[in-house]
Amino acid sequence: MATGTTAKTLSKEVWDIEQCPENGEPEHWRDYPTGLPQAVSSLLPEPLLVQAMHDIGEDLGKAKAGTTIKSLLDEIMGPLLEAHGELGRALETIRHVLTSDGDHRSDHLHKFDADASGALDHFFPGLALDLDLQVVDVKEFFKAGDLHVTDKTTGDRRRFDQMGTGAQRAIQMALIRYLAETRRVVGSSPSRRLLLIDEPELYLHPQGVRRLRQTLADLTQAGFQVVFSTHSPLMLNRDNAADTVIVGKHAEDGVTARKPLRQAVEEAIDGAESQSRALFELSNLAEIYFTERVVLCEGKTDRRLLPLAYERLYGQAPELDHIAFVSLGSCADIPKALPVLAAMGIRACAVADLDFAYTHARKGGLLDREADDMAEAKRLLARLQPDHGFTLNGNGLPQNDKQAGWLAADAWACFAADGAGKVVAQGSHYALKQANVWAWPQGCIEQVTGADDKGEDAIIEQEQRLRAMSAAEIEQQMPAFKACFDWIRSI
Repeated sequence: MATGTTAKTLSKEVWDIEQCPENGEPEHWRDYPTGLPQAVSSLLPEPLLVQAMHDIGEDLGKAKAGTTIKSLLDEIMGPLLEAHGELGRALETIRHVLTSDGDHRSDHLHKFDADASGALDHFFPGLALDLDLQVVDVKEFFKAGDLHVTDKTTGDRRRFDQMGTGAQRAIQMALIRYLAETRRVVGSSPSRRLLLIDEPELYLHPQGVRRLRQTLADLTQAGFQVVFSTHSPLMLNRDNAADTVIVGKHAEDGVTARKPLRQAVEEAIDGAESQSRALFELSNLAEIYFTERVVLCEGKTDRRLLPLAYERLYGQAPELDHIAFVSLGSCADIPKALPVLAAMGIRACAVADLDFAYTHARKGGLLDREADDMAEAKRLLARLQPDHGFTLNGNGLPQNDKQAGWLAADAWACFAADGAGKVVAQGSHYALKQANVWAWPQGCIEQVTGADDKGEDAIIEQEQRLRAMSAAEIEQQMPAFKACFDWIRSI
């Protein structure tokens, strides 16, 4: 700030940030803003606001502060005036010819002034008239700019507001993309710009939404700070999901904002490596941002069969009940994902195979490693192994053995089918429910549906069977589905 004093006045100026040199004292100053609103507008960047259902004609047809067309014209005007200085000189010549105080005022206008003043003198002596014609500045031309669209196939040329809603929205987003490209000119210094855009995905097809998402990301590298609201998972990806804020509105609490994923991970998980993995896995799950209850699934089979079984039992898709089934990369991530979602304020649970209760649930701290059910499970597996021929690890738990034709999941199915094993499995199942995890006491989902195999062909066969069954038949023949879903809905 620069100040100067005289005997009668005190003047204050602030330096212009847009013209400030990197080093040394600023050379360009401007008047100090008076009043709080003016001071705030000088300190903060002028926002470019694009509203969801606002009149696009207002945004693209009027060069008012905060509109897309105004920002575009500002980008074009500077270089154009600099390249065509003759425009300003031509208007200056016109000004001298037409204005009342012009140095080369037209003789025709001088004659009009004299004749009109003479006529007035007969009615009101002592007064004189002059015709002062206002000449606009070059910048005024940019306020009257008009946008037209030409169909390259038919040659038809129309105003943009005569296009359909989807085309208008696409034009609006395309011009914002053009803004990003003009800001990325090599050697140009980024200026302070704030873009506020509401539901940018409106009226755009999925591929257009993805391209727009990348355009907004480009803008952030070109001097813009971008804030957008969305109802589309296509607008989220691994790069922006971690910092996305979920905003909701409830009758009891009013408008609420949940913690972003990055903050929740830091609060819920210790260790940079574990935090990084959790961020990587959960940032891929855009569904968690658009639901009230998240069900983490262990694998592809659960992810495909559970929503289908739910729809067949309750007569509507789970998303209509605000339930999302999402698949993690590994069941090992479940113990980390649950506390993160809890820290975000999202109700969450998990569905896993029975082996989870004796492996990752213990490693992740959901169940005690030294609990009685763990020792009992190992004892029973050792008893069953000679009769069935499955392979046990050095830790006493089943492992995959392709040569012997046994999968670990098959061994756990044998365990769950044994009378004593069933009792232990039910105990571990109930213990995990307290940690918001449903472990199939039958072993895995294939035991629930009665499938003999795993893999894509087996999944398709189970899907076809579920589609052919009524709700009553599923509840009677596969009661574990109804028990699991009732538990999920109660959380």
